[in-house]
Amino acid sequence: DRRGDYIADVCRHYGYRALRVPDATEGGNHLFQIRKAITADAPANIAIWGFRAERRHCNPFGIVHGGMLTTFADTMMGSLVFHAIAGAPCATITLTMDFVGAGREGDWIEGRAELLRQGRSICFLRSELRSNDKIILNASGVWAIIGSC
Repeated sequence: DRRGDYIADVCRHYGYRALRVPDATEGGNHLFQIRKAITADAPANIAIWGFRAERRHCNPFGIVHGGMLTTFADTMMGSLVFHAIAGAPCATITLTMDFVGAGREGDWIEGRAELLRQGRSICFLRSELRSNDKIILNASGVWAIIGSC
């Protein structure tokens, strides 16, 4: 479809390899040149994303900036909500981050988000980010389903 072709073109333009080009229902995000890992056997309430930490993602000491990790987790969890509610508008209303480790330039940062509960007007999620198989961030959040409140 046209959306899948567009996302594939964006992947090529920014020089990264899509693990699988999302279809129109899955959207796409190239803001951080995110490599989305979508596995056929993953439950619908799980999202797994990752990115290679580059210098632009880091502070002057080579540590991935907390703002980058926060934005990444927020985007990953928000995308999971968006797909769970069939593309209806949604917005983050609460977001809690616990920084428990550090990622460094060159590390593969992988996030796993889980939709814990979906109500009529809000959704509850949690996620964790890992670097070198160690948890660097735990996050939780609540998303409003716009128009249903």
